[in-house]
Amino acid sequence: MRVKWQELLFEDKLLRVALIIALVPTFAFFSLLYFAEISVYLKILIVFFTLIGETYGAFFIRNKVVTQLQTSTNLMESMIAGDYSMRARAENVDGALGGFSHLINSLAETLNQHRLITREHQILLGKVTDQIDVAIIALNSEEKITLMNPAAEKLFQCRFEQRQGAPIKELGLQDIAQGGFRKVVEFELKPYKKKVYLHTDEYFDHGVKHQLIFITDIQHLLQEEERQAWQRLLRVLSHEINNSLAPIASISETLSKLVSKNVDGKALSDSNNMSSDLNENLMMGLDVIKERSHSLNEFIQQYQELYKLPKPNKTLFSLTMLLNNCAGLFSDSQFQLEGPDLTAYADLNQLQQVVVNLLKNAQDAQQQITDDAIIIQWQQIANRLSIEIIDSGMGINNMDNIFVPFYTTKEHGSGIGLVLSRQIITNHGGELLLKNRNNSPGVIATILLPHAPVQ
Repeated sequence: MRVKWQELLFEDKLLRVALIIALVPTFAFFSLLYFAEISVYLKILIVFFTLIGETYGAFFIRNKVVTQLQTSTNLMESMIAGDYSMRARAENVDGALGGFSHLINSLAETLNQHRLITREHQILLGKVTDQIDVAIIALNSEEKITLMNPAAEKLFQCRFEQRQGAPIKELGLQDIAQGGFRKVVEFELKPYKKKVYLHTDEYFDHGVKHQLIFITDIQHLLQEEERQAWQRLLRVLSHEINNSLAPIASISETLSKLVSKNVDGKALSDSNNMSSDLNENLMMGLDVIKERSHSLNEFIQQYQELYKLPKPNKTLFSLTMLLNNCAGLFSDSQFQLEGPDLTAYADLNQLQQVVVNLLKNAQDAQQQITDDAIIIQWQQIANRLSIEIIDSGMGINNMDNIFVPFYTTKEHGSGIGLVLSRQIITNHGGELLLKNRNNSPGVIATILLPHAPVQ
């Protein structure tokens, strides 16, 4: 069966070409040898060795070329697979083959350097996305989750492994998974709402368009701006009111002493002295001025705690013991405590102040309404500790003002407790959240704190 020239392998073509090229000089040599006057046996021997030598040379050339091509193929396959450690042998090789070997080695070195640079960039990008506070979610062309950084895991209280490949609608973001969305929205992260800045963008992977969603939690930023605004206002108010309170208190005390001295000593004549009723009214008025000036001074000092709050001195302590001790301070109320034995990492005194304030609010809310026990429950959620204080009171009518200084619904309240409590928890890197209960009257106050570090 004849094989067409085009169907032959490259190495077989090379072998046949070498044999054909050797055919002409071989024929000429054999012609001369035929007319040579030497022994027939010697002629046969010379022909035999000549044919053996030419055949060996042709196969040697074929194998040399095939070996070089196979080596180059192996090097290329290794580079395609990402292994750039193999090199072509370039020692003692000159000419075109040596240049080709050097070129292959240079290509492998260049690709290896590019791989190292790409890897370093990937590590840098991974560290940035891991440490950045912006939640980043990547979607494929089918709007399924392919990436969530730790900030996104913290925001949605889930692990990426649990959501990988899931549709974005499971996070409630299906309406904004389009390019060019930039807006501040109030996003519901069950069971609470947060104000976040949403930004979407696009990127391409192997020519296929994918989506990126950036979510910036601006709740703390807004709270911090609000807190600083109130601090500036309180500093101005404190300065101006204290400038007035000091002389008022001093003058009222001085006048009280003078009136008391004149009345007791009867130094004033009957015609020029004030009547006893007038003296009594004057003394009463001066006492009111003095009492109200002191009350106003205490009121201002309480609000000064907002911008004089020290940084938390964090230590490790038993959260269960702290909550039991706080509940023990309210002997006239019933408490239902539920939770495992957990360790907290916080400022013990400041956290106790927050818990006591929330328990006092819960007690006041359901006082004279119900004798139900106030529920205190705690647990670990992902990388945070959650403390919930649940009462059965009337609930909160105006949620927008609960963290506004000066605002209070209590008859003798100062409006400082919740503001100070939220600031303490914020300084700990946590959150203080309040919401009305869904299926029954009452309020759920939730403290979220970073989990204690591993020892």
